[in-house]
Amino acid sequence: MFKHSIWREQNAVLYFSGTALSKLGDKFYIIAIPWLIYELTQSAASMGVMFFVQTLPFIFVSPIAGVLADRFSRRILMFVSAILQGSLAGFIPLLHMLEVLYIWHIYIIGFLIACVGAIFSVVNSTVVPQLFKKEKLMKVNATHQFIDTSSVLFGSMLAGILISQIGVYQVLLLDAISFIPIAVSVLFLNFLVKETPAERKTNSWNQLKAGASFLKNHTVLGPCILLVLMVNVANGSLISMLVYFSREKLFLSSEQVGWVYAGAAIAQVAAIAFVNYRGDKGNPIRLMLLNIMISAVGIMTVAFSWNWQTLLIAIAIQSAPVIMFNVLFKTLRQKLVPVSIFGRVNGLISMLGLGTLPLAGFLTGMLAEVVDIRVIFFVLGFCSLLVTWSFSWLSKVHMEEGLESA
Repeated sequence: MFKHSIWREQNAVLYFSGTALSKLGDKFYIIAIPWLIYELTQSAASMGVMFFVQTLPFIFVSPIAGVLADRFSRRILMFVSAILQGSLAGFIPLLHMLEVLYIWHIYIIGFLIACVGAIFSVVNSTVVPQLFKKEKLMKVNATHQFIDTSSVLFGSMLAGILISQIGVYQVLLLDAISFIPIAVSVLFLNFLVKETPAERKTNSWNQLKAGASFLKNHTVLGPCILLVLMVNVANGSLISMLVYFSREKLFLSSEQVGWVYAGAAIAQVAAIAFVNYRGDKGNPIRLMLLNIMISAVGIMTVAFSWNWQTLLIAIAIQSAPVIMFNVLFKTLRQKLVPVSIFGRVNGLISMLGLGTLPLAGFLTGMLAEVVDIRVIFFVLGFCSLLVTWSFSWLSKVHMEEGLESA
């Protein structure tokens, strides 16, 4: 069995080792930034604004990144975007050291990091079919998700401890340094399918329209994106306000917030193991829908949390199914979308999938100033559950058209 392991491949060692170190630092950022915003403002609205500026670029930059991924060297795009993310993250502690840091600096830097991060994210997921054989994509995606989830486990614990011990600005500096490993590792990757940037016979707009046409006319991918667009209203609400909820309603310390993320990550690891074993069996669309429904129940459960332990359980219920869904959906589109337009389609999927997150986070921050955040979580989770139920017909389409063999 070991001879078939992806870990015998040089690409796997380089790609996943660089990813692991960088993801660890990335999780520092996820906790440190909202913690810093709360320290500076104690405002739900400010948290919502920060979430808005950090997620908005994924809507507008992702399709552009898809075009870039199909027209230029994906290796160079990943290298440059990783270096830029690290450099930008380092500006926050630098401005603090110079005693010139203001809240609007954090908004601008967060926006720029998100712009570059959107490019890296799209190109990173686009390049996977060029690095690994098709029959190994499920294992590769599950391994990548495992690393991402494990980084939540260890990164969250470390972030919570380090914020209390060395301060939030030093934690952000460590995050900046963490982008170096992935930037270096991509330079040594071996492309099994050679990079063949698309010829510029048409302009970028027409190329983007070709990707949009493919996605619009696809009987499975199109409806899946529409569903994600709607249920992400609830997800955006939870993600943007989780640290605020933890501090304002439960009065948690940084260590306890770290334990919430870390404990939920253990459930996510179990979910990854399950999807790695069962993902290619049965009807993946049905499993994807079930995951979203369970996640919606988790969001509703958050509303009834009263300490860090109950919040941990609720976040585990919400996030573990999302992890399974991400692996299944990523593998599905890697199998169904031609390599020649994969960058554009992937960029559009990222744009549409995240389309409601910025507005949901921003409006939740504003609404939380006048409406109890618990009520907001419960109502949005319930609506997400009903919406997903209305898409139950999608699994029948998958079975009727035999898309698994496509």
